[in-house]
Amino acid sequence: MNKEDITGVMVQYYMVCKRELWFYIKQINMNYNNDDISIGRFLHENSYKRENKEIRIDNIVFDFVKKGDELVIFEIKKSSKLTIGARYQLYFYLYNLRLLKSDVKGVLLYPKERKKEEIILTDEIIEEMDNIINGILEVSNLMTPPPAKNKPFCKGCSFYELCMV
Repeated sequence: MNKEDITGVMVQYYMVCKRELWFYIKQINMNYNNDDISIGRFLHENSYKRENKEIRIDNIVFDFVKKGDELVIFEIKKSSKLTIGARYQLYFYLYNLRLLKSDVKGVLLYPKERKKEEIILTDEIIEEMDNIINGILEVSNLMTPPPAKNKPFCKGCSFYELCMV
Protein backbone atom coordinates (compact mmCIF):
# COMPACT_ATOMS: atom_id res chain seq x y z
CA MET A 1 0.00 0.00 0.00
CA ASN A 2 1.16 3.55 -0.83
CA LYS A 3 0.17 6.95 0.57
CA GLU A 4 -1.93 7.51 -2.54
CA ASP A 5 -4.06 4.45 -1.66
CA ILE A 6 -5.16 5.82 1.71
CA THR A 7 -8.81 6.88 1.94
CA GLY A 8 -10.87 8.89 4.40
CA VAL A 9 -12.52 5.70 5.65
CA MET A 10 -9.08 4.31 6.51
CA VAL A 11 -8.29 7.45 8.50
CA GLN A 12 -11.61 7.11 10.32
CA TYR A 13 -10.90 3.47 11.19
CA TYR A 14 -7.34 4.31 12.26
CA MET A 15 -8.64 6.85 14.77
CA VAL A 16 -11.35 4.54 16.14
CA CYS A 17 -9.94 1.01 15.86
CA LYS A 18 -6.67 -0.03 14.23
CA ARG A 19 -7.85 -3.65 14.22
CA GLU A 20 -10.91 -2.75 12.14
CA LEU A 21 -8.59 -0.77 9.83
CA TRP A 22 -6.43 -3.87 9.34
CA PHE A 23 -9.50 -5.96 8.45
CA TYR A 24 -10.66 -3.27 6.03
CA ILE A 25 -7.26 -3.02 4.33
CA LYS A 26 -7.09 -6.82 4.01
CA GLN A 27 -10.63 -6.78 2.55
CA ILE A 28 -12.06 -8.88 5.36
CA ASN A 29 -15.64 -7.68 5.49
CA MET A 30 -18.25 -8.57 8.05
CA ASN A 31 -21.97 -7.92 8.20
CA TYR A 32 -22.50 -4.66 6.33
CA ASN A 33 -26.24 -5.22 6.48
CA ASN A 34 -26.45 -4.18 10.13
CA ASP A 35 -28.95 -1.53 11.24
CA ASP A 36 -26.40 1.22 11.92
CA ILE A 37 -24.97 0.98 8.42
CA SER A 38 -28.46 0.87 6.88
CA ILE A 39 -29.54 3.97 8.83
CA GLY A 40 -26.36 5.80 7.83
CA ARG A 41 -26.87 4.89 4.17
CA PHE A 42 -30.51 6.05 4.35
CA LEU A 43 -29.53 9.40 5.92
CA HIS A 44 -26.80 9.91 3.34
CA GLU A 45 -29.17 9.23 0.44
CA ASN A 46 -32.14 11.20 1.77
CA SER A 47 -30.54 14.24 3.43
CA TYR A 48 -29.55 17.34 1.51
CA LYS A 49 -31.21 16.02 -1.66
CA ARG A 50 -30.54 19.20 -3.62
CA GLU A 51 -26.80 18.73 -3.36
CA ASN A 52 -24.64 16.82 -5.83
CA LYS A 53 -23.36 13.96 -3.72
CA GLU A 54 -20.17 11.93 -3.67
CA ILE A 55 -17.59 14.25 -5.13
CA ARG A 56 -14.46 12.30 -6.13
CA ILE A 57 -10.91 13.53 -6.48
CA ASP A 58 -8.48 10.60 -6.74
CA ASN A 59 -8.79 8.66 -3.45
CA ILE A 60 -10.92 11.35 -1.79
CA VAL A 61 -14.71 11.01 -1.78
CA PHE A 62 -16.68 13.57 0.21
CA ASP A 63 -20.45 13.92 0.44
CA PHE A 64 -20.89 17.34 -1.16
CA VAL A 65 -19.27 20.73 -1.63
CA LYS A 66 -20.36 24.37 -1.73
CA LYS A 67 -18.36 27.16 -3.26
CA GLY A 68 -18.77 30.77 -2.26
CA ASP A 69 -16.03 33.03 -0.94
CA GLU A 70 -14.40 29.81 0.26
CA LEU A 71 -14.69 26.15 -0.59
CA VAL A 72 -16.65 24.12 1.99
CA ILE A 73 -16.50 20.31 2.09
CA PHE A 74 -19.43 18.52 3.77
CA GLU A 75 -19.63 15.06 5.33
CA ILE A 76 -22.96 13.61 6.49
CA LYS A 77 -22.85 11.33 9.54
CA LYS A 78 -25.51 9.36 11.38
CA SER A 79 -24.55 10.39 14.89
CA SER A 80 -22.24 12.71 16.77
CA LYS A 81 -21.57 10.05 19.42
CA LEU A 82 -18.23 8.92 17.98
CA THR A 83 -16.96 12.07 16.29
CA ILE A 84 -13.18 11.57 16.47
CA GLY A 85 -13.08 9.32 13.40
CA ALA A 86 -15.45 11.54 11.43
CA ARG A 87 -13.42 14.64 12.29
CA TYR A 88 -10.18 13.08 11.13
CA GLN A 89 -11.79 11.73 7.96
CA LEU A 90 -12.71 15.32 7.11
CA TYR A 91 -9.28 16.59 8.20
CA PHE A 92 -7.80 14.06 5.74
CA TYR A 93 -9.86 15.55 2.89
CA LEU A 94 -8.82 19.10 3.85
CA TYR A 95 -5.21 17.94 4.24
CA ASN A 96 -5.21 16.65 0.67
CA LEU A 97 -7.14 19.58 -0.80
CA ARG A 98 -4.90 22.23 0.81
CA LEU A 99 -2.43 21.82 -2.05
CA LEU A 100 -5.14 22.74 -4.57
CA LYS A 101 -6.86 25.51 -2.65
CA SER A 102 -5.78 27.28 0.52
CA ASP A 103 -9.13 28.64 1.74
CA VAL A 104 -11.04 25.42 2.30
CA LYS A 105 -12.93 24.30 5.39
CA GLY A 106 -15.08 21.34 6.32
CA VAL A 107 -18.43 20.80 7.98
CA LEU A 108 -19.69 17.63 9.63
CA LEU A 109 -23.46 17.33 9.39
CA TYR A 110 -25.63 15.23 11.69
CA PRO A 111 -29.11 15.59 10.10
CA LYS A 112 -30.88 13.32 12.57
CA GLU A 113 -29.67 15.56 15.42
CA ARG A 114 -29.95 18.81 13.41
CA LYS A 115 -26.38 19.54 14.36
CA LYS A 116 -23.26 20.64 12.48
CA GLU A 117 -19.60 21.07 13.37
CA GLU A 118 -17.10 23.22 11.49
CA ILE A 119 -13.67 21.70 10.87
CA ILE A 120 -10.61 23.81 10.10
CA LEU A 121 -7.18 22.45 9.24
CA THR A 122 -4.38 23.82 11.45
CA ASP A 123 -0.61 23.36 11.31
CA GLU A 124 -0.86 20.98 14.29
CA ILE A 125 -3.46 18.85 12.49
CA ILE A 126 -1.32 18.78 9.33
CA GLU A 127 1.57 17.40 11.38
CA GLU A 128 -0.76 14.91 13.05
CA MET A 129 -2.13 13.82 9.64
CA ASP A 130 1.43 13.07 8.50
CA ASN A 131 1.78 10.75 11.53
CA ILE A 132 -1.64 9.15 10.93
CA ILE A 133 -0.80 8.40 7.30
CA ASN A 134 2.46 6.76 8.39
CA GLY A 135 0.52 4.83 11.04
CA ILE A 136 -1.95 3.55 8.46
CA LEU A 137 0.95 2.37 6.28
CA GLU A 138 2.40 0.54 9.32
CA VAL A 139 -0.95 -1.19 10.03
CA SER A 140 -1.21 -2.20 6.36
CA ASN A 141 2.16 -3.96 6.60
CA LEU A 142 1.24 -6.05 9.65
CA MET A 143 0.91 -9.79 9.00
CA THR A 144 -1.72 -10.19 11.73
CA PRO A 145 -4.26 -7.68 13.06
CA PRO A 146 -3.41 -5.45 16.01
CA PRO A 147 -4.67 -6.84 19.34
CA ALA A 148 -8.34 -6.40 20.16
CA LYS A 149 -9.20 -3.71 22.68
CA ASN A 150 -12.65 -3.84 24.21
CA LYS A 151 -14.02 -0.29 23.94
CA PRO A 152 -17.52 0.91 24.90
CA PHE A 153 -18.66 1.06 21.27
CA CYS A 154 -17.35 -2.41 20.27
CA LYS A 155 -20.69 -4.18 20.78
CA GLY A 156 -22.17 -2.25 17.87
CA CYS A 157 -19.31 -3.14 15.52
CA SER A 158 -19.80 -5.70 12.77
CA PHE A 159 -16.44 -7.25 13.77
CA TYR A 160 -17.42 -7.73 17.42
CA GLU A 161 -17.78 -11.51 17.24
CA LEU A 162 -14.54 -11.88 15.31
CA CYS A 163 -12.61 -9.72 17.80
CA MET A 164 -14.17 -10.55 21.14
CA VAL A 165 -15.23 -14.19 20.91
